[in-house]
Amino acid sequence: MTIAVDFKHSKNGPVLGLSVAIDAFMKAWFRHSSLPSYACHAADPASIERFASMAQAYAKDTQKPCLSFNPQGPAGGLKDMSCLFVPDPDLSDVVWRRAKVPVPSYATCGLVHSMSGDQVTAAVADLCLAPTHGADALICPSRAIRDAVHRVWETYSEYLGRRFKTSFTCPVQTPIIPIGIDTQDFASRRTPELRAAQRATLNVSEDEVVILFIGRLNFATKAHPWPLLLAAEKAAKQAKRKIRLVLYGYFLPQAEMESRFRALLHDFAGSLACEIVTNDDTRFPHGLLAAADIFTSLVDNVQESFGLTPIEAMACGLPTVVSDWDGYRDGVRHGLDGILIPTFAPPLETGEDVMSAYFNDRHYGRYLMGTAQSTAIDIEAAARAFVTLADNKEKRLDMGRQAQARARAMYDWRVIIPAYEQLWHKLAEDRLRFANVPQTPMNWPALSPAHPNPWRIFESFASQTLAPTDTLNIVMNEGDLTRLLAHDMNLFVPDLLLPVPLIRDLIEAIRANGQLSIASVLDVSPELERPRMWRTIGWLLKHGIAVKERV
Repeated sequence: MTIAVDFKHSKNGPVLGLSVAIDAFMKAWFRHSSLPSYACHAADPASIERFASMAQAYAKDTQKPCLSFNPQGPAGGLKDMSCLFVPDPDLSDVVWRRAKVPVPSYATCGLVHSMSGDQVTAAVADLCLAPTHGADALICPSRAIRDAVHRVWETYSEYLGRRFKTSFTCPVQTPIIPIGIDTQDFASRRTPELRAAQRATLNVSEDEVVILFIGRLNFATKAHPWPLLLAAEKAAKQAKRKIRLVLYGYFLPQAEMESRFRALLHDFAGSLACEIVTNDDTRFPHGLLAAADIFTSLVDNVQESFGLTPIEAMACGLPTVVSDWDGYRDGVRHGLDGILIPTFAPPLETGEDVMSAYFNDRHYGRYLMGTAQSTAIDIEAAARAFVTLADNKEKRLDMGRQAQARARAMYDWRVIIPAYEQLWHKLAEDRLRFANVPQTPMNWPALSPAHPNPWRIFESFASQTLAPTDTLNIVMNEGDLTRLLAHDMNLFVPDLLLPVPLIRDLIEAIRANGQLSIASVLDVSPELERPRMWRTIGWLLKHGIAVKERV
């Protein structure tokens, strides 16, 4: 049984949150995997090389073999995979490719981080039409994301049922496995020494309570700061202890967001001590978790799906005050690890205009802002929560201890990676029950509906189609052949043809026989190599190396 991870390495482009999450998963998998080998499904040498180097750098057992499966190679090579994990919700390509793999073919497992954009929604919806089955799974990090996936499938199924007068349910499993962290690493970021140093740098007195927000400072794609600012100011007026609010993170885009955030704080912070510290501040190489007494994140945005920063704060032993929102409510147990603040959204029918605007302008940021600006946070409840924790140190410490224990037990990579591998093993076993389930029609001339066989779609373009009864004669001499092969423009995509040494052997075999029928050439070719042979014959004719005669 071989489990493979779909791996793509790119040296270019910005480092985004999703790529960081995938990189963290890969490092944790190498460190905690119990599989007998590290296997990747990669289409290019750079990805395979990067995969192997990560295995050497992070694996607990560097002696484990590293295997690779090339999706661009013969489909037969993929039959040795039992389960393929794709750290992405777009499983359609690997599922369609599976239809060309000899049975029993591999199970597939994807991962969805967020459900807020049209591209991810389309990818999830496509699983209704792709040849998926019950041994496929889409891992969801929270109950809220699982519910969102189901809503997409239900919506699409309603349309398919009305159009085709049938009922349909997407067979893909949706297990919930949270995102993991290295809890020991985060615990080390909140030592007494770091706490004293960070608070001294911020000029925070010992009796002052620091409420810390960590995250992207963007009101469009993360959280609007106004509910937090207002709740913290109300708390500052009511609490017996002095309260300071610190926003720690980065502005994206910087100029547009920074000016708005700072203007808001300037005009409305009032008596509240409030400041912004960016995560590139060299005074705080370890962040600001040590300086904090309470962690908060009053997220109001559908882009948020799981909520990793509250889990990181819990691993540091901090109590949390977070919105009762998506994955936040899975991580924080109200009254035990922290306090969940109620949120309110408008009814279903009010979303039609928001949806229509997104469909027409495809402006993702406006879509997120359009939903977030009508999502309410219970500001009074947040203020009460801040006061309760600010004035009760023992309660803060007790919640922090419980939060840290929960983070270690539920969200450490040493727990999460085995959960992934247990699921992969189950899917690999389940696939055997679907080995004889037809996925596409016999000899279907397409890899997917969007990728049909070009010689089927464009069949009427050419004057004739080559036939097995055609005969081949070699007319080019060896000198001209050598000069032709010296130009790489004459071998546009060599992977689709026979290797050059075998092409030369084929030419000599035809030359030695005077002429050969295409049928006789195909008869001595392995079945899997016959398409390559056909294309090579077309190449011989294209370049005037051979001519054909039709019998």
